[in-house]
Amino acid sequence: MLTTTLLATLLTSWPSADAGLLLRPLPPGAGLRLVVDPGHGAPNNTGNSGCHCQAEADETLAEANALTSHLRDAGFVVLQTRTTPVGPGYRSRIAAIEQFKPQLIISLHTDARADAVPFETAADGGTCWANATDPGFSVLWSEEGPPAVVSGRERWGRALSTKLREVGFVAYSGADYPSLYRFDDEPGCFIDARPFKQRVYFLRATRVAPLVIVETHHALDPLEVARWREPRTLAGFASAVAWAAVEATSASAAGVRHGQPPHRP
Repeated sequence: MLTTTLLATLLTSWPSADAGLLLRPLPPGAGLRLVVDPGHGAPNNTGNSGCHCQAEADETLAEANALTSHLRDAGFVVLQTRTTPVGPGYRSRIAAIEQFKPQLIISLHTDARADAVPFETAADGGTCWANATDPGFSVLWSEEGPPAVVSGRERWGRALSTKLREVGFVAYSGADYPSLYRFDDEPGCFIDARPFKQRVYFLRATRVAPLVIVETHHALDPLEVARWREPRTLAGFASAVAWAAVEATSASAAGVRHGQPPHRP
């Protein structure tokens, strides 16, 4: 039989409705330039389909709108690469990013993990599928490119994972990732390890600033999907992103000042 303490822990762990998030006020952005990319949403590219048959592109747009609003309110200078359900393709986004000259880039996505079972009927009569195991976020980056760029991605990705966990989000276990990504030492961080032609184009193509992809949640988990539609969850995510951005750019500047090597061996 479960002890009272263990049962309480299970009931209050993310994404339980009883699991709280520890929000901090956003730090002053002080003009820090950040790109927020809502994943997918290019012509004929809606991404995955979740437990309510929701399109990934729609979920990431809602998340990006909230994140951009919070960051701008705090003084960050933000380029959001897509503001409509169907926006520009990735080459056009990369061109806009390069013209904007950001210090950091974050691309938002959702995951659809493991085997799923029928969950509900869609409006068009189709089936929506669900899997309530392995919730949590993951942070992805590429080790392709100049050492200084790769080091920046690693620093940005690790800072994001740390701040997300401090807020109360759970890092994904990576159970479905062994053939796709290498596990980093930092929980929730993964490095693209697929054959070159199978790697995520957007993840490896932008070298103007450190770029990471954040899989914000498991789109097949009804409980986690519901949490990510709460304003408090979106505010907590924005808080984590803001503090991670300040930390990553401060660490980068310190490394340059002290002549530290750009990337660990």
